[in-house]
Amino acid sequence: MSYETAAKKLLKEKGVELSTMMKTPCLRYKGDFMTMMFDKEDALIIKVSPERVDQLIASGDGLEFNFTKKKFKEWVLIPSEQEMNYEKYMREALDYAQSKK
Repeated sequence: MSYETAAKKLLKEKGVELSTMMKTPCLRYKGDFMTMMFDKEDALIIKVSPERVDQLIASGDGLEFNFTKKKFKEWVLIPSEQEMNYEKYMREALDYAQSKK
């Protein structure tokens, strides 16, 4: 499912809002960053636990996000080849955001 379609679904969830980060549209949960498309890498960024980031990278489903030459321990890139799973990953980011509130 495309990012736009999944985002519309998630925006119906209580606490999820449209915002921006790095001059790019993103989704936040109660103000905290959750997910966005990262056009430079043609990939979705999701914020999940550091352990989950490591799992996604190890499985080959995710790529390390280090745009600023620093590893973001809670951010992982999900390549566009995984677009059919974007909603699942975005919901995982929502679950993680909810668990921190």
